[in-house]
Amino acid sequence: MSAVVNVFASIGLIAILIVIIYYIWKYIDKLNKDAKIRMERPSSMYMKSVGIKCPDYWMYKTVDEDGNYICQDVKGLMSQYEKSDDTQCILSSYTDANKTIHENVMLFSKLDDTKDWNEMSDDEKIDFMKESVSDDYYSRAEWIKSCGPAIGNGVSTQAVWSGLNKYV
Repeated sequence: MSAVVNVFASIGLIAILIVIIYYIWKYIDKLNKDAKIRMERPSSMYMKSVGIKCPDYWMYKTVDEDGNYICQDVKGLMSQYEKSDDTQCILSSYTDANKTIHENVMLFSKLDDTKDWNEMSDDEKIDFMKESVSDDYYSRAEWIKSCGPAIGNGVSTQAVWSGLNKYV
């Protein structure tokens, strides 16, 4: 009788260990997936405060009279990739209210005041990235595809808007 009890106790112990290992494995898998998403996609806080406005390494200057974001390529990153047949990657200049001229600027559409980046669905975020200020300007999605370096020759992205070009 004691041998039968030992067998059932051993089976129960093994079953409990398998369940514990399974839950530990699922937890570690979830942490790895979350870490991968954080590396591939900009954080919500970054997008809400900076990324929604300007491409990486550009400086947010202000808004125009319609509330659209004015971004400036202060490091001259785009000048080396200027395409002769395309003038929409960068505007030549923008004059602010103080009559100061800012060179190498681009306008990007504003996020509606009634929307919050953190509460938007993925489809709403992608739709927003496809909105342009007017026909004279690229949307963020068009800008990513059309401006900046071409993929190849040591370059792995078309433009500098971290993690976004794979979603548009």
